[in-house]
Amino acid sequence: MSMDGRFIEKLANELNDRIGNGRINKIYQLSKSDFLFIVRSSSKTESLYLSVSPQIARIHLTDFSYDKPQSPTGFCMLLRKYLENGQIKQVEALNADRIIQITIENSNDFGEKVFFKAIVEIMGKHANFIVTDEQNVIIDCYKHVSPFEGQQRTFLKGFTYELPEDGKLSPYDSQAIKSFFETNDDHTSKALTDKVRGLSPLFSEYVYHQAYTFSKTLFECYSNGLNQVVLPCLTSINGKKRFYWFNVFETEELTTFPSLSKLLDEIYYDMGQLDRTKQVSKNIYQLIKREYEKNKDKLEKLSRELEKAKEAEIIRIKADLIIQHQHQITKGMNVFTVHSYETDRDEAIQLDRLLSPLENAKQFYKKYKKTKTSINHLNEQIINTVSEIQYFELLMVQIETASLNDLNEIIEELKLNKYIHEKPTKSKKQLPHYDTYFTSEGTAIVVGKNNLQNEYITHTLGKHYETWFHTKDIPGSHVLVKKEPPLSEEEIRTAAMLAAYFSQARDSSSVPVDYTLLKNVKKIPGMKGSFVSYTSQKTIYIDPDKAFINGLKNKKQ
Repeated sequence: MSMDGRFIEKLANELNDRIGNGRINKIYQLSKSDFLFIVRSSSKTESLYLSVSPQIARIHLTDFSYDKPQSPTGFCMLLRKYLENGQIKQVEALNADRIIQITIENSNDFGEKVFFKAIVEIMGKHANFIVTDEQNVIIDCYKHVSPFEGQQRTFLKGFTYELPEDGKLSPYDSQAIKSFFETNDDHTSKALTDKVRGLSPLFSEYVYHQAYTFSKTLFECYSNGLNQVVLPCLTSINGKKRFYWFNVFETEELTTFPSLSKLLDEIYYDMGQLDRTKQVSKNIYQLIKREYEKNKDKLEKLSRELEKAKEAEIIRIKADLIIQHQHQITKGMNVFTVHSYETDRDEAIQLDRLLSPLENAKQFYKKYKKTKTSINHLNEQIINTVSEIQYFELLMVQIETASLNDLNEIIEELKLNKYIHEKPTKSKKQLPHYDTYFTSEGTAIVVGKNNLQNEYITHTLGKHYETWFHTKDIPGSHVLVKKEPPLSEEEIRTAAMLAAYFSQARDSSSVPVDYTLLKNVKKIPGMKGSFVSYTSQKTIYIDPDKAFINGLKNKKQ
């Protein structure tokens, strides 16, 4: 647990310095459990990100831009009513625990200046966002807990907000902690974590390591730890990201950050995007994967049936043999065996003993004709099924990098194609959202992240003389450089990097990316999705670089 009480306390101090006395201009609910506060502070606009997701609850300032939903939820409307246009008076940590309280001065319904409190509890599956008045009476909260649920605290409108009780020592009760170190027989870092509030195993292990390494008392090392200068750092241990507000790691492979917010922004941006997408998508990914698997099974079944149907020639040969040797066949025979020069083997022909040789031959020819017809039908079915598999495979790739707006467009597309049995949302026809990136030379490069965006970029927005990029034989985004040729090496490599990163091969190396003039790109008739064919292409191999992509200037359309 990297984000312990001590981390949150340092983070609260940082936030108080940055947005204390700032005014809340706008509040957005980005997803079910994620919120964005736009704060104007000291002639600068800051974005405060709050998440009470059970997996990645957090609060920090962010430099990234996010898609804002068009219609706010009821809880978001409540936040706007009580907190929007209010002035932040203080940001502080409560109870030396993972709780941050933002005190806000705003006007009530009568125009009087009153104080409200926005309290964020960053406690894993118990994470919550509570709004209270200045007497700590709950106005509303994100997660409601009734007094009948057997929990220690109640979170309902009208109840008084109470801090959690854990029976632990305050980390600043020097006398009690010194006594603990002197009298406790269990000299382990776990004992310290269990005894003192707001200490993670990272901090406790650091204290004991320092004491044993430098022959200092545990209390001295503990005090030194509390008084460390904030130096946010990130490392990787056994393939997992570990971070803290100062260096507690025994490694030289560290990345340091100028602020705790920058650190959290780096760690949680991709995770948060995936988490928000999962919240909004609900069962969309499962639906797409289910359709994908269903079509894979269907293709296997059709392939087996096709192999079976290819035996039609044997049926014709047997019919021919009956006609050729009808004088040797008598009515009442069950099996007639004769050598075939076409197959160069003896063929055992099953006969209907109630039919004459000519009638048996007629039955075989009828079966042959039916089987030949089924082959054409099966081939057609296989082509359609392969197309469906490619379509859903592309959708699964698109969801991995989808923003909220991208995802909503995918949902609308599934409704239009009847995979979701709901009517498409009735609203003013809007142009698809797409991302525009800029090179250091200022050249605009547009990227489509779903089929609607890809089709719009390639077949509507683009000019015939512009250069189009796509990963070679790999599902991915359509990328278009909004400039007449010739392109500089930087423009080609940047566009290829974007095409590789927003594709199924984003975690690979030496990804092949084709590029050609847009006039050489044609839509494939009858295929769902944004599949195209193209000619006169060149190929470049590129290693996708997430840091490079994040460093590009980005504008959402």
